[in-house]
Amino acid sequence: MIVRTRRVTEPNVEPVSVVEAKEQSVVEHDEHDTMFTRLIIVARQEAEQRTGRALIAQDWQQRQAADGNTVCLRRWPVIEVTSVSDDQGELAVADYQVEPGDFPVVIAARRLVGTVTVEYRAGYGEAAEDVPAPIRQWMLATIAGMYEHREKAIAGSITADHEFLDGLLDHYVVTPT
Repeated sequence: MIVRTRRVTEPNVEPVSVVEAKEQSVVEHDEHDTMFTRLIIVARQEAEQRTGRALIAQDWQQRQAADGNTVCLRRWPVIEVTSVSDDQGELAVADYQVEPGDFPVVIAARRLVGTVTVEYRAGYGEAAEDVPAPIRQWMLATIAGMYEHREKAIAGSITADHEFLDGLLDHYVVTPT
């Protein structure tokens, strides 16, 4: 079954601040603050892509063909569902039940018909501190690496990957059913 999801609104804040990113990168000047802001967004988007999660509260829309009365949502953790509709129109809040959080599901009181659209809010919360520490640390290390190696190619340098860093995200990867 084809499931289409799209972010409707971006988060209001990022999971890490410019100050934290500069501290991780051992930078004491303000000359590259704009670059750090950009790198933070890139790192958040990559963490969200790798895990299938929304880190900071943001709105999502999911569309798919109806299959009974249940819709498994793809972007975790779900905070709330704001609307559910199908080819027969929008369902009243009393006509569906939501199981938020991880493994989120919407269960309609009737069989859904045609294309189902679910609008929902997902993320750990509104504040950076709501995001789990391992994800935030992965972001900080990734930002520091991107800052240090900001050119497309590196000549005459020996680098080693810290394989455990990607492991910080492993426990957060979403595997939709």
